[in-house]
Amino acid sequence: MKNFTRVNRSTGRIRTFRLIDDAGEPVQAFDLFVNGLVQEGHQAKTVETYSNHVASFLDYLTEARVFGFPSSQLAIMNAIKSYLPARLAGANAGGEFDIISRQTLGQNKLKKASAKNHAAAINKFLFESDNHALHLQQIEDWEAGAGSKTPQQIFQTSPRRRTNSEIKRICQSSMLVNVMNYHPTIAAGKYLKVRGKEDHTNRDKDFPLEYIFPLLDSATCARDEALWALQAGTGLRPHEAVLLQMDQIDFTRRTVVAEDPDNRRFASQMPNEYLARWKGRAVSETYFIPSLRDRFFRALERYIRLEYMPHSNESFVFQSIKGNHKPYASVSDKSRIQSFHRACLRLQTNLPEVSLDLRELSPHSLRHFYGTYMLNYVPVGNGQYGLRPVEVQRLMGHEKLETTMKYARQDKVALDAKILMMNSIAMNDTPEVDQLVKWVADKYSRHADRLNKTLLERRISSD
Repeated sequence: MKNFTRVNRSTGRIRTFRLIDDAGEPVQAFDLFVNGLVQEGHQAKTVETYSNHVASFLDYLTEARVFGFPSSQLAIMNAIKSYLPARLAGANAGGEFDIISRQTLGQNKLKKASAKNHAAAINKFLFESDNHALHLQQIEDWEAGAGSKTPQQIFQTSPRRRTNSEIKRICQSSMLVNVMNYHPTIAAGKYLKVRGKEDHTNRDKDFPLEYIFPLLDSATCARDEALWALQAGTGLRPHEAVLLQMDQIDFTRRTVVAEDPDNRRFASQMPNEYLARWKGRAVSETYFIPSLRDRFFRALERYIRLEYMPHSNESFVFQSIKGNHKPYASVSDKSRIQSFHRACLRLQTNLPEVSLDLRELSPHSLRHFYGTYMLNYVPVGNGQYGLRPVEVQRLMGHEKLETTMKYARQDKVALDAKILMMNSIAMNDTPEVDQLVKWVADKYSRHADRLNKTLLERRISSD
């Protein structure tokens, strides 16, 4: 960053940071925003991501001389509205704000999907009701202090001149107030929006079932193999997996629990002895797909024996296996995703028949795989497969069922069968039941043949 220095700090159990300006003063608006995220109970990864996005935004506004400087409403709003277009612009973009963002500050180009995350963080920062109430009160206090209502002193003294740091804080707060005055009705909604389609094609995001184990075979260290087996086998979010601690693993019962403070899984139904073991932390036991559970514990045993280094003040399971073995959660998302993509490249090199580019997927696709598998393929007895959506919702820890349905798509084969039936009925040409069943069976058979081929190849290679 050019205009601020980051200083690490802890807010409750979450590691955050402050922004210190060139006068050595903390940016109060940023501190309020970060504290609000923590108080609202957001996950550590969300706090980190939103803080980074807003820090870059404030660095840009400062360089544009509208944050911490006297500015008109028009200049402030032009700078704010130009930020995301500047981040989305190509290398040859030459507008005033494009140059500030890309050339002066060296901010990377964003894709539309990433820009939406930035917009969410910035909107939350700009229109946080508690923060605005505080800033408005500060302005009123300053105006009242300088106004005619101030009691007259008996012994007149010359007015104290404000320091540069005080003036800068007033200007920072004034910027936020000017945003509200310019468009007050927007406070409950969104100011920054990212328009247009996202850069990726609209296709299923789950990692293909038949390539899960080849992916694990392509890992170059036991840590990555265990981490990816954990994500695919339990559906944990990437940040939940990398933040896993040793006491969340029961090596005897071969189970893993996830932190569940909002009871979105099964925390309220866990036995009382769990409360004592996890010192009151709300946790929920995950359902671990058996074959991936076995793979996870085998890889975990090798990882702990060969790659893991115990720390007296850290209990995270996953570490960087280079240097000082710092928690893997402190490694950048980009670095972890690159490791995943390199494994996908090795997989595709060994299996040239793979039709789709697996490098377009991220570690989050393993969570999509879990949802898709549990919704469509997991055996539930009596020849039936797949859990109900509300059951998958609980297993994945989603607050809303709509989110589950985005992550865990309905199987396309079954959907195609329903569409065929609807079209036939609409054309008054209801097909024979046997014909429809055969059509669906043929589709499943082709899918089964592909999976069985993969399974046979794995058995041959293992022999």
